[in-house]
Amino acid sequence: MKKQDLIVQKEMIQRLVRYKNILLKFKSMGLSRVFSDNLGDAAGVSSSLVRKDFSLAHLAVGNKRGGYPIDVLLQRLDAILGTNILQRIIIVGCGKIGTALLNYKGFSNENVQVVAGFDNNPSRINPAATPIPILPVSQLAAFVKEQDIQVAVLAVPENAAAGILDQLAAAGVQGVLNFSPVQLKAGTALFVQNINIAFEIENLFYYVRFNQRKDLPAAP
Repeated sequence: MKKQDLIVQKEMIQRLVRYKNILLKFKSMGLSRVFSDNLGDAAGVSSSLVRKDFSLAHLAVGNKRGGYPIDVLLQRLDAILGTNILQRIIIVGCGKIGTALLNYKGFSNENVQVVAGFDNNPSRINPAATPIPILPVSQLAAFVKEQDIQVAVLAVPENAAAGILDQLAAAGVQGVLNFSPVQLKAGTALFVQNINIAFEIENLFYYVRFNQRKDLPAAP
């Protein structure tokens, strides 16, 4: 798959997740049907893009005049996104960020289960830990293959990130959420989502300072 195709697919998946969250809110308000313009307004996209996404994802149930049944949309989104089954992940790197993720209770709300952590530091390794064992990185490839792990979270130092990514890809992992302070590139069969916390905070300060400028031209 070409890089541009991957970007388009990733953006569409992000919108589908956004649609699902909005639909859940609409359902909690007692609504049973929704129109593409309502969903588009709430998601910050055009109604035509909503309809296009629904068509490409084979979600189109209902019609423009009568709206879409929310329950059916949610069922089909769950089937497409896989959120109706347990999502099993591992965390590689059990320092401060990795440990925080290991202890995060919110994963269960999204049907995500952390099944193991991995680290090279002997003081952190604890195979008997419950409910999440922490294993040496030397066992990473075998564990991934045996447990059929498809997604991993990477929270290792910068100098170790590329090597660990290669191990994960070779073992069959297809998606990596990277918290390491280095941009990692996706492969043909591997999706990588880079999360640089310092960079995101820096960007927020740029936005805040830009909005605080007094010399900005007035809006027409």
